[in-house]
Amino acid sequence: MKIIDVQVQTFTREAMKYQPKLQDIERMMRTVFKRESAFVPEAEFIAGLKAAGVKAIMMSPMGWARADRDPAQIKEMHDYMGHLKKTYPDTILGCWGDIDPRLGASGARELERCIKDVGMLGIYTGAILTGIPVNDKLYRPLFEVCDEAGVPVKLSVGMTAMGQGTPGGGGVHLSYENPIPYVDDVAVKFPNLTIIAAHCAWPFHNEMTAVMIHKANVHNELHGWSPKYFPAELKREINGRLQDRFMFGSDHPWFSYERLLRDWESEGYKSEVLEKVYVTNARRILRLET
Repeated sequence: MKIIDVQVQTFTREAMKYQPKLQDIERMMRTVFKRESAFVPEAEFIAGLKAAGVKAIMMSPMGWARADRDPAQIKEMHDYMGHLKKTYPDTILGCWGDIDPRLGASGARELERCIKDVGMLGIYTGAILTGIPVNDKLYRPLFEVCDEAGVPVKLSVGMTAMGQGTPGGGGVHLSYENPIPYVDDVAVKFPNLTIIAAHCAWPFHNEMTAVMIHKANVHNELHGWSPKYFPAELKREINGRLQDRFMFGSDHPWFSYERLLRDWESEGYKSEVLEKVYVTNARRILRLET
């Protein structure tokens, strides 16, 4: 079965020069995901996706497009993401940008350029990446660009590996990852914007269900978790009334496809539900042609 993976980390060796928190990334891989470094040459990385039958949406290197970064360097990194889409069109569907809302108008202009010229499908942002709750007015220029262009935004929710197991959790406020009020507020302010909550929202999964039921423009992709550990309430919604609203995300290579697919297919989901999660929902929600 073909898979559309809406969250793949760009862990090519060529991308690592754009990763400002490489030591943190390697620590998370060892301590949270129990895997060794998986940074491989670009061609080998792409070959692994092809072998798994995956069409991928890549995450641009986290923490790069920040307010203190040289704009020319930000452009170079985004152009690398465009190179991946152009060079491997049968495997890479596009990318998510991680653009600091403190960049203001210049960040919004770069986002416009990337949507038009680079193959950026939208942005992935949230307090785990910026320290700023997503209902803050600083995000408005970025959200307005996505709204105008008809592309989605992904907003982090729930428990995160970022800072996990460190004193103070690396400064991450888990309270900011609650869909209510943060994602809910954005959905109210931008009713025509496609919003994708990113991660299993535990321990706020019931709040996530409430927002999805109430706000038709909010969906959920489930990267960063094995489905074995989804709470029972979430499993019921995936297999039931919200089956058209969930998408497959891996966080590959932090998770192997072999493990994730085995876990998904051992949880008793109906075959037609797995088809929706793996392919159909992403194709419709993200308006993909593949």
